[in-house]
Amino acid sequence: MSYLKGEKMHIFYSILLGIAGGLVGVSIFGLSGYMISLSFFEPPFFLIILIIAVIKMFGLTKGTAKYLERLLSHDATFKMIGRLRASYFKQSVNNDEETHSVRYIQKLTSYFDDIEDYYIRIVYPYIVAVFISLILTILSLLIDPKLLLIILTAVFILLVVMPLIISSRSKTLYDERTEAEDQLFTGLYHYIQDFTNLFTVKKDSEISANIKDTYKKVTGNEQKEALLDAIIDTVSLLIQLGVIVLVIVLFENDYPLLIPMIILLMMSFFELAVPVIKPASQYKAVKARIEAVSEDSSEAPKKVQDKLSLSGMNFRYPSTKRDVLTNVNIDIKTGEKHAVIGSSGSGKTTLLNQLIKQSDAGIMPQHLDFYNATVKENVTMFNHFKAEDSRIKTLLEQFELEHFSPDDYITSSEYLSLGEKKRMHLIRMYIEDKNTWILDEPTASLNVRLRDKIWAEIFKKETVITATHDLSHLESFDYVHYLEGGTITESGPVDQVLKNKGPVHEAYQRYNDAL
Repeated sequence: MSYLKGEKMHIFYSILLGIAGGLVGVSIFGLSGYMISLSFFEPPFFLIILIIAVIKMFGLTKGTAKYLERLLSHDATFKMIGRLRASYFKQSVNNDEETHSVRYIQKLTSYFDDIEDYYIRIVYPYIVAVFISLILTILSLLIDPKLLLIILTAVFILLVVMPLIISSRSKTLYDERTEAEDQLFTGLYHYIQDFTNLFTVKKDSEISANIKDTYKKVTGNEQKEALLDAIIDTVSLLIQLGVIVLVIVLFENDYPLLIPMIILLMMSFFELAVPVIKPASQYKAVKARIEAVSEDSSEAPKKVQDKLSLSGMNFRYPSTKRDVLTNVNIDIKTGEKHAVIGSSGSGKTTLLNQLIKQSDAGIMPQHLDFYNATVKENVTMFNHFKAEDSRIKTLLEQFELEHFSPDDYITSSEYLSLGEKKRMHLIRMYIEDKNTWILDEPTASLNVRLRDKIWAEIFKKETVITATHDLSHLESFDYVHYLEGGTITESGPVDQVLKNKGPVHEAYQRYNDAL
């Protein structure tokens, strides 16, 4: 468990503080029960005051222990998440999955939300509950073996049997939810990006109906998870009631004055044990995610190619019935500049995604991802790409973003305008320093002056593939490909294609007429 290396001492201290706080909490309940029993004998008033004072002192001790426990466990958790996030971005460079897609980032966020609970709700609370139950078990021997049997049975059911039973069901529900969310995202993406074509061929209603059905699967899964939570709460409550009834029935004759204390002690234990049942059932799943994200892939071989090509490519999104790309042929050699143009929804972004899968390139996707972190952390992908502050400042000035500094915090993606996102992402690509760039609408939402500056920087790269509606610099490309309805209808060297009076020439003419 190498991922524990930097945090294990904090977690160790958290466990000690949790056990101390738990024992103090149990003692508070025990003293309260003892005070109830003691009142039957009309004890001296000062004894009642003394017990109340001790309970107050224990309450303060419990609060302090709880605060320090949370402080240390949260610190360990966020250190782990920071390291895992950096590790993820290292392996994402060599990952065949579409790591630049919105869905991938959204899933990653969900994973880190789960991982954030690893220490806080799974590891140390469970260990604390086990230790407290062991101590209560030992103390029960001082009263009666029957109490020992009751506590052992309750502990075994709550902390072993229920988590094991729930574990398989939780995993099934999690896998079903992930699959349904993947289908929903794919359907929505296809519907939004390809709506024009879907409307033309009268498939928009069918896709919309499929999306609604998938959404029902997602909500149905959420209802199943809520039902599982309700079952856990109900079974736990029944166990608590059973234990209390057994204590009253078995000890009303032998230890009647101890019954209030025993019941309150058990209630204190249940306060610790019940909340960890469901998190404990998720231990294996979350641990697997941590190990998957923390795998070191720094030695993974990089993709090297002297050209990118698609031959007779047909592509459709999962759970759909129509090809988004049909018989696509494209050949891109090192050192060439290629433009992919066409109407909205023609399949340009999908075509770029297919090229991305087989390339080691700097990528500007259609949807840009920025994180709740500093400018430097964002443009270096959490220090995966190395760059000094001075270089980042120079690049910010170069792309007219000098109002930012490397240490400025981006509180959310909405903090940046679309034009700022484009330029900030271009800085990220500069720092990444790939010989090939694949860009989707790199100059969208930029004014003429900034567009000219960005195009000038793009054409400095050795190999460029760009999908764009901005045809202001079309003649600077070597090749152009016109995509319509998922098919390349015209392709070739820019100067020759413009002479053909075909769709490229018409699009170029319309663009210039609109200026």
